[in-house]
Amino acid sequence: MKKKMVAVLMAALVAVSGTSAMAADFTPAADLEVPAGKTLRTLPVDQEAEDPIKIASICVQNNPWGAAVMVGQNYAKDVLADRNCTVDVISVENFEAMSWTSTIENCVASGYNAICIFGVSDELDPVVQSATDAGILVYCFNGDLPDTERTAWFGMDDYAAGQVAGEAIKEALADGGKYAIITGDFSVTGHEKRRTGARSVLDDVEGIELIGEYENNDDAQEAYTHTTNILTANPDLKALYVTAGGPSGAAQALEDAGKAGEVTLVCHDVLDAVADYIANGTISMAIDQDPFNQGYEPVVCAFNKLVADQDCDEINAYDAVIATPDTVKDLFPELFE
Repeated sequence: MKKKMVAVLMAALVAVSGTSAMAADFTPAADLEVPAGKTLRTLPVDQEAEDPIKIASICVQNNPWGAAVMVGQNYAKDVLADRNCTVDVISVENFEAMSWTSTIENCVASGYNAICIFGVSDELDPVVQSATDAGILVYCFNGDLPDTERTAWFGMDDYAAGQVAGEAIKEALADGGKYAIITGDFSVTGHEKRRTGARSVLDDVEGIELIGEYENNDDAQEAYTHTTNILTANPDLKALYVTAGGPSGAAQALEDAGKAGEVTLVCHDVLDAVADYIANGTISMAIDQDPFNQGYEPVVCAFNKLVADQDCDEINAYDAVIATPDTVKDLFPELFE
């Protein structure tokens, strides 16, 4: 009898030990090491996928914002690697719908369980619908594609953010004056929402004059050239709004022209490339949209749905974080270490 009891106890210990070993195969969500200055909006469920799953996360890589999104994508990739999940981070060079369509079609053909995409424009609606029709979960970030059956969207209300920029310029130009807009691409939904949001505030303000709108393809050098040319033609320029990538180029052009602090510069995204320009006052305001989580959160939500049938909100709106020369170091200390 004693031998039988000992055998039963040993079997129980082995079972407990086995359970502990299985639990130790992945890092529990509560123990994840979070990058400095970041907050995880969603945590992965603490279980492995029974069968291997694949998630593709796609973003444009032509500017520092895209690089910041990739940091979040790669963090999600690392977090999920020990949960029987492969995350492939895929880059698209520009905003051309044809390139995005081809990339998404390749992901569908490759058998991904979920695809996370920057919702560039409604030109992607047909291919996204094809993916969802094939049973693939699609999560959008930054730009939304609400006319498709995408699962969820993550990002900032770009129209409202454009209105915040417009209000800042309106306040700076209380006595009137000229301003210009540099946008990334007129075909990109998010850029257009910001541009039109700002204009909804400024178009009817007496004494404030829009002298032109220019595309820079999210490129800092193009923003520099546009800003230099604008200042040459309009030395009395009072404000400039950069809706998308490349604000560091505009800031450098203002400094080179001796206009830093004289021209109100409003932009988006508090990143390494612009942090010092905000701190020294060349950039008057930057509206941050949490690119890290735009890269990270859709991937983790896709994993949670696939593995645990855990739903997230369909609309995940991020509050804008407004950084000024007086607040940027307190809000983003990791950029000044």
